[in-house]
Amino acid sequence: MTTTLFTLSKSWLESSWLFEQLGFAAAGDSILLLQDAVLALQSPISLASFVAKCDANSISVYALAEDCQLRGVENQYDSIKLASYNDFVNLVGQHSKQVAW
Repeated sequence: MTTTLFTLSKSWLESSWLFEQLGFAAAGDSILLLQDAVLALQSPISLASFVAKCDANSISVYALAEDCQLRGVENQYDSIKLASYNDFVNLVGQHSKQVAW
């Protein structure tokens, strides 16, 4: 099975990428929030709906722990896993392809 790792680095305030991403992701894919994309964790209403749709479609969501720490962002979601840089490398290896947004 071909799976994709989507890495997102832009702030959710700059575009509507959160829900656009779901149009491209499929079961078994993963989405990793990096850099300013981790700021989405501070938007409980928008992100809660996004996380629920990802859970329903078997899409895993991660946030880079170091970027969260640098920006003072706390993860309030059980379904979003914090990933270290080592986890990031492992995610790249686990997926057939990667798409950066």
